[in-house]
Amino acid sequence: MAFATNGSASIHYERMAGGDGPAVILLAGAGRPSTDFDHLFCAPLVAAGFVPIRIDSRDTGRSVTFVDAALDLHAIRAGDAKPPYGIADMAGDVIAVMAAEGVDRAHFVGRSIGGLVAQQLAVQHPDRVASLALIMAMSRSMADVIPDAALDRLMAEHIPDEDGYVTRQLGVAEANGMAEDRDAVRVADEARIAWRHGIHRGGTARHFAASLAAPDLRAALGAVRVPTLVIHGRHDKVIPLARAIETAEAIPDAVIEIDETMGHDGPPRLRRAWGERISAHLNAATARI
Repeated sequence: MAFATNGSASIHYERMAGGDGPAVILLAGAGRPSTDFDHLFCAPLVAAGFVPIRIDSRDTGRSVTFVDAALDLHAIRAGDAKPPYGIADMAGDVIAVMAAEGVDRAHFVGRSIGGLVAQQLAVQHPDRVASLALIMAMSRSMADVIPDAALDRLMAEHIPDEDGYVTRQLGVAEANGMAEDRDAVRVADEARIAWRHGIHRGGTARHFAASLAAPDLRAALGAVRVPTLVIHGRHDKVIPLARAIETAEAIPDAVIEIDETMGHDGPPRLRRAWGERISAHLNAATARI
């Protein structure tokens, strides 16, 4: 297993291919380990000669966890408290991984909060970013669109064991996915893979805390000059489509593709499609470098 260190934070990551091709950093969504970027997603990238590097963001997988941190999401949303860490801290973790791997510049694929971290990197470290592919995109805090009840559920959430996590993920898929993707066996299998890789108590809530306190990057994104692809679902109930549109509008020459069959979920058919579409995007971006 490979780890990088950012201060006292230990960050786990995994190269998904050998060779010395262009690196592609993969950043998953809130509370989710790097296993969300599975071989189905990575295969088109590897076939095109890229080297995917999937990262367990802090509070996921085998990376450092902050389970003892006090958390009041309502106070954080109101600006009366600070999250245990911020988007900039998560971006620093990625820079540490790049240093550990000797990668000066990489392509970035970010899903949900992972995309926000990727944008932070493009703003703070433009020389380190070759391109962006943002799935379920936002470029500022979600404080104004997350209902109080959702914050209450996140703070109260207790998942005692693997079976409890399976139950939780079945509910998430029901709420956020599309009817045609409701395969209980598939969702349960993927939940068990994630649990065994590492699901940390309260990790999703702490990621939401970071996103609630996220800076508004829209103005700064106007200086980003890298090929950018935004993929968003018409039926996303977590991140409104308007958030993705404004993200694409903030980045010069960004391309946005709205999927009419997509919610806030990543079933196999979409993971395969994302991998193929992003592979084409990266090939075009590499040709421009």
